[in-house]
Amino acid sequence: ETDMTSTLKVDNIAHSGGTTGMTINSSGLVLQPTKPAFMATINNAAWVAASGGTKLPFDDNSTGGCFDTNGDFNTSTNRFVCPVSGSYYFFVILYSFNSDSTNGFRVYKNGSALTTRGNIDIVGGQSGSVDETITASIIVELTASDYVEIYAYTASDYYGTYTYFGGHLIG
Repeated sequence: ETDMTSTLKVDNIAHSGGTTGMTINSSGLVLQPTKPAFMATINNAAWVAASGGTKLPFDDNSTGGCFDTNGDFNTSTNRFVCPVSGSYYFFVILYSFNSDSTNGFRVYKNGSALTTRGNIDIVGGQSGSVDETITASIIVELTASDYVEIYAYTASDYYGTYTYFGGHLIG
């Protein structure tokens, strides 16, 4: 019997065109510098009363902890545009209620609400006058050029700069 075990030792893995796709540092940590990832917020430090069917205007991906690693989040159209087919993890954090008792939001893919056996709703309710954060996360299969957005599906309040949308390619 022969032992077929071998070790490949590299610091970088790059495309034939020269773009580095993966780096392994001296501690063995694998870094993927162009892996699609983003976190965006809404550049509006105020309450907004959105009517049902209104897209949330995520227009800031560079302030504070916000970022856009691969340039795939479009702040003009307020959407993530998929650069490569795969599974993506998304999250949304909505600071909500103000004076509403119920608020509802939905994740949209290519202009339609994501569904399973029914709509995937992000809903919260309030008793009294306490503002709350509604959060959700989802894994979505996308193909290159698909896009993802967040909409209010009922009349809903949100506070812009405390509201976030982010995600990244899983693989």
